[in-house]
Amino acid sequence: MVSIFTNPTENRLRAGWRIFLFLIIGFFALATISGIFPFGAWGFFASSVVSTLLVWLFGTYIDRRHFAGFGLNLSPLWWRELMLGTAIGAAAIAIVFAIATGFGWFQIIGYGWQLEGFLYAFGGYLMMMIFVGYYEELLFRGYMNLNLFEGFYKGRFSSSWIPGLASIVAISALFAVAHANNPNATTFGIINVLLAGIILGIPFLATGRLALSIGIHFAWNFVQGGIFGIPVSGIPFRHSLLRIKSEGDPFITGGAFGFEGGVLGLLGILIVCLLGGWYLWKKAYVKRVHPRIVGQTSQLG
Repeated sequence: MVSIFTNPTENRLRAGWRIFLFLIIGFFALATISGIFPFGAWGFFASSVVSTLLVWLFGTYIDRRHFAGFGLNLSPLWWRELMLGTAIGAAAIAIVFAIATGFGWFQIIGYGWQLEGFLYAFGGYLMMMIFVGYYEELLFRGYMNLNLFEGFYKGRFSSSWIPGLASIVAISALFAVAHANNPNATTFGIINVLLAGIILGIPFLATGRLALSIGIHFAWNFVQGGIFGIPVSGIPFRHSLLRIKSEGDPFITGGAFGFEGGVLGLLGILIVCLLGGWYLWKKAYVKRVHPRIVGQTSQLG
């Protein structure tokens, strides 16, 4: 008799149940953290610690997978790809901002160091964005994307990218829903967040490493909010390096939701796609989902 709860071959819960339990426990764990800590670096640090512990516990006792198998095998190549991802995310935002200022859609009206407490606030924001880039990628791509791919794959497709893309789109939709309650969220903005999730998911399944995704995610957020003073998915930062005034059409600039809410965000996502895709193509990673991902069940103890 086929069990709807466990996979007898793998001797563990089926992928759908693993993801369901992870979502329920993760939601309450992070909600508790947000209730204890105010919005700030310490709260995001605590969320990173709890997320890491949660993935480790699920990996050890439910997934039966080594923690490094969630994309955190920290080799020298991993760190190089982290730096590359950071450069790609920063370049995309810088290009978009240069275009926007060139058309007069943004005007620089001051500088962060003119405000009291700039260094403390700026340093705290940098840490916040590092933590956000890390734990959101670990949760959405490292754990859920990987598990959903396993549930879809099972060796039944001629190309591993068929279930790979299906899992990426599904988890990216969940990623977008998680941002739907952000301040000043718009339909355009949520669609862009979904597309960003897809772009962040592809490097993980292509390389088996979260490095590119974490780097892109961190740099996109930090450069947009910390350097240029543009809200990140609706969340503003007052002590940014540049203080700007938006004078463009919100449909273009994204308005109070930030670049993600408008055409400029879509352009930034396209730039990330081109730069990241060039690297993956050059290294022949896009031919198939990385063998480390497809062969995760070999790590079962």
